[in-house]
Amino acid sequence: MAKATPTGISLNDANQQAIEAVRAMKQEYNPEDFPKARGEDVLEFLVNMHVGFKKRQATAIKKLGRSTRLSPFVFDTGIGYEIQSQYLQQSADAVAHDAYVNGTGPDMKTAMTKLDGVTNTLERNRLTLEAERQCANEGPWVNWLLKPPGISQGVPWLEHNRVEGKPFLVYETQIQQPAKYRADFPLRIAALASIQDWDWVTWHYFGDGSLDNAGNTENPFEKKLDITTGSHPQGYHFTYDEVQTSLMRAAGYIFTQHAWQQAPNPTTFIYGLKSLYDPHSMNYGHSYGQAGMNMLQTVYEYGARIKIDTTRSDDQVIGPVVQFEERLTHNPYRPTDELVFNWKKGYFKADAPIAVAFTGSVQSGGKLTWGNIYMSNITVCNPKGAFDPLDPGKPWLAVSIYSLDGKPLAVTTSAGISLGSTSYNSGYLMGGQGNGLPAKEGTLPVLTTRIGAKFKIPGFAGANYIMHNFNGQIIDKEC
Repeated sequence: MAKATPTGISLNDANQQAIEAVRAMKQEYNPEDFPKARGEDVLEFLVNMHVGFKKRQATAIKKLGRSTRLSPFVFDTGIGYEIQSQYLQQSADAVAHDAYVNGTGPDMKTAMTKLDGVTNTLERNRLTLEAERQCANEGPWVNWLLKPPGISQGVPWLEHNRVEGKPFLVYETQIQQPAKYRADFPLRIAALASIQDWDWVTWHYFGDGSLDNAGNTENPFEKKLDITTGSHPQGYHFTYDEVQTSLMRAAGYIFTQHAWQQAPNPTTFIYGLKSLYDPHSMNYGHSYGQAGMNMLQTVYEYGARIKIDTTRSDDQVIGPVVQFEERLTHNPYRPTDELVFNWKKGYFKADAPIAVAFTGSVQSGGKLTWGNIYMSNITVCNPKGAFDPLDPGKPWLAVSIYSLDGKPLAVTTSAGISLGSTSYNSGYLMGGQGNGLPAKEGTLPVLTTRIGAKFKIPGFAGANYIMHNFNGQIIDKEC
């Protein structure tokens, strides 16, 4: 319906005349070979059939009991950048989307070869964005803080799909190991969830069953990191990742306590019938036309809502946008007074009464400030044998100081500090690095890079503290 479609002969058709007729047909068809109105009719029929079936199904199920009547229904967990899928989602009680990102990527020169021979402007823009989002920018690694903000490896799946008045569920998300720079991911998710006023986030995924007897084990989390070395993406497991789970804990408290404000006046992208039933929307990344390419950047500056409006024909944008053409110049992004993404300097910072945070690089011995909260004498300690140590002169870290009782840090009686950087399994080896050796997941012990610092938090003066290791054991306290 969108791209060229080849014809073929049915192998179980014994009718010679039918076979000859097929052979005589044109062997490849494009949308341009048919009236545009016909393609629109087909799409309208399929969309209405699909949405109608889901609605009838929901009506029937809701009659089966109290829990089914009270529970919100989600109609899809499909492709996040497809207008027909989003219209289906919009027709349900709630909206659910996902997104994953990688910690490594191809080089830009190789990725840009996908544009060779491509003449369609929208497709060239899509492929360019995909290359910019996916490609490594620090050796083999992707440092997401040095890219314009986004939880996407091309056109977005999470950012733009918030529907006003509908609960929004992130049904799964994670960064895939190997990832030297991953401690920032939970804080960036917390920031996006705040900007867009989400309702639910699921970190995916936890465990492989080996924690079933954790209560009988002194060190239940003392296992090697799960790292993708082949076709199976076990690198999404975060169970034994001390660095990741520490910052996920911070992000969880930030999110559940609404610590960071949402964007005050989000821009609304409205798409009408022409976009919904356009046959060219079936090409991946073409659903929303060139105007849709503005949504990713706009979310991080203004916030955004999306609406598929079948009462109108044309599209409309209500509110300011950051144009696709501005994506590599617009900086910093400030969706609220509390949050700033400065991708040209490679950091994200949050300063709010209930929780503060920073992730990025600082000078060794340097200082971070959030109002009257100070973090100074920042240093890094790389363990011996770590696969790719941090630059000791410029520690890369993620840190958050957050209330546990929902009160501002100035008056809270219970708070937490999460501070992390990176880690590797002993003997980890990245494949494809010109050494002819295959990737190797490595084994115990996990080599964790430690960040040292001194905190000055006036609201914590005279407070007691307890420091836990990854297995929940107390390693220091003052009570």
